[in-house]
Amino acid sequence: MEGSDKLADREWFFDHFTAVDAHFFWCFRRGTQFNLDLSPFKNCIAHFERMKERPSVRKLFAYEQKVQTTFAQAA
Repeated sequence: MEGSDKLADREWFFDHFTAVDAHFFWCFRRGTQFNLDLSPFKNCIAHFERMKERPSVRKLFAYEQKVQTTFAQAA
């Protein structure tokens, strides 16, 4: 069974959001940052997109952008 199949027809890995979802998001995001071809993993991509809509993740991305901008200006 493909790993992506575990997320088929499911919003989260379990019946509710857990730390597993947060950790998987981080791992999957690393894959996107390394420009890996993740296109075969449709259910994982859908999970990743759901995670990006969570308020906490949006807050994290905003903070990350702020830090990156600060470092770019300091360089």
